[in-house]
Amino acid sequence: EDADKAAQMISEALTIHHRGLPKKKMPSKLIIKAKEAVDHHLITSPTVDPTDNNTSVEVYFQIGKDDLTNRVLVDLLEHVLDEPFYNELRTKEQFGYEVSCGARWTFGVLGMSFKVTTSCKTADEASARVDKFLGEFRAQLESMSDESFMEHLVSLAKEKLEMFDSMEDECGSYWSEICEGRFDFEGHRKEVQCLKTITKESLLAAYDDWLHPICHKGKPKKRRRVVFHVIGKGTIGRPTVDDPSEIGEHVDGLVRDFHNSVKGETWGKITF
Repeated sequence: EDADKAAQMISEALTIHHRGLPKKKMPSKLIIKAKEAVDHHLITSPTVDPTDNNTSVEVYFQIGKDDLTNRVLVDLLEHVLDEPFYNELRTKEQFGYEVSCGARWTFGVLGMSFKVTTSCKTADEASARVDKFLGEFRAQLESMSDESFMEHLVSLAKEKLEMFDSMEDECGSYWSEICEGRFDFEGHRKEVQCLKTITKESLLAAYDDWLHPICHKGKPKKRRRVVFHVIGKGTIGRPTVDDPSEIGEHVDGLVRDFHNSVKGETWGKITF
C-alpha cells in the first residue's frame, strides 16, 4: 500500500503540469555510421596515468539498426563466443589479463565489441590477435553439433527469463528501457520467442556477414569496424601528449577526425 502511494505521488509530481511530448517528437540520438571497409578506423590514446604500463584494446563491430532477430543473433553470438575467446587468449596464451566480448546496443544501433587489456603485448598485436581469433573460430562454429547449438539456445533463453535478484535490479532494467527510449518492458520474452526461430545456419550467416575477416571468395572482407587503443607507458605506438590534462582534447580531435572520415553520416532517426 505504501509503495502504491509513493508511486502515485511520483506520477502526479511528474505529470500534473506536463503531459509529455508525443513519441515522434522526442529528441533522438543520431549514431554515426562506421564506414564499411577492409581497413578499420583507429583511435589511439595514451593512458591518463603516465606511469600505467597496461595497454587496452577494444575492437568494435557496428552491425546496424536494431531489430528483434538481429538483436537475438548478436546475443547468441556473444553467448557462443565469450568462453572460447576468453579461454584462447586469457587461459591458454596469457595474451592479456582481462579478455572479454559482448553485445552492444547504442541508442538503437547494434554492435559487438572484443576487449583485451595486456601488459605484455602491443596494441597492434592485441587487435590483430582478435581478428585472428575471429578468422579461426568460424570452423568451430560451422562444425558445432546440433546438440551443442541447442544447449546455447536453451541456456540463453533461461538467462533472459531469469527472475530479478532484487527490486533494484528490476527497477534498473525498466529505467534502462526508458533512458534508451525503447520502452519495451517485455522485450526479453519476445527475444525468447524469437530464439525458437534461430538456426545454426542463420547464426553462421550472421557471423560471416558481421565478424568474419574473410569473404567467401577468400579475400579480406569489408566490415564496419572501429578499433580503440589506449596505450600504456613504454609501449610501442603510445602517442605523445605532454600534459595528461590534454588527453581528453586529444581524443576529442580523433573522434572529430572519425566523424569527418565518414562525412558525418548517421543511421538516421531510429524509432521503436
